[in-house]
Amino acid sequence: MSATFLGLPPFPEAARSAVGDSRTRHNLHKATHTIRGKRDAVVGELGEDWQRLRAEGERIKTHTLRHLDHHLERLEEAVHRAGGTVHWAADAAEANEIVTRLVRRTGETEVVKVKSMATQEIELNGALEAAGITAYETDLAELIVQLGDDLPSHILVPAIHLARSQIREIFLDRMAEWGCPHRPGSPTIPARWPRPPACTCGSCSCAPGWRSRGPTSPWPTPGRSWCWSPRATGGCA
Repeated sequence: MSATFLGLPPFPEAARSAVGDSRTRHNLHKATHTIRGKRDAVVGELGEDWQRLRAEGERIKTHTLRHLDHHLERLEEAVHRAGGTVHWAADAAEANEIVTRLVRRTGETEVVKVKSMATQEIELNGALEAAGITAYETDLAELIVQLGDDLPSHILVPAIHLARSQIREIFLDRMAEWGCPHRPGSPTIPARWPRPPACTCGSCSCAPGWRSRGPTSPWPTPGRSWCWSPRATGGCA
């Protein structure tokens, strides 16, 4: 293997560099063991049906790939019937040109993207940026990679190579410049959640005057302190 997508080095070369990074090894070890543990737990609920379902899924996938031209033609017909348009591209350059042209036609300079490894491989974000168009990733892992000026390391879990502490630093450094600016008068999240003296529930973190739908989503409620601990069932005394 002499080359890969996105100008990355050949896999053996990239692997040697990654294996030599103790932090990356730790991140991947922890993430893969967590994912496998959750997978095994779900598989265990299916019993003997798991292997049958797995084999059937493989059969459907293989058949689809071998007859991809047929399925794409049927898809195009369905899109046309629904009033849509299908664009065909021979390579990455043509695909990027088509997307850029369609965005420019609208007069917009921003687009919202869903998770797509195909657009990563053709470097669509870079092509849009060169045309003065900002692409906003909506998938959390893709957003992490984008804000960190990084590249996906896994087709399903793009940010699997990063630890939570690294992701925190990326958000602290870049999130403020991303998306909508803070509007005057809207609620802000305090850096720390102090426990008020009146709190006696002993199982939460509370802040006077705040209510929350979750640990990271507080909204102001004057005059009361509300518990956001999953273990609690109501407001603090």
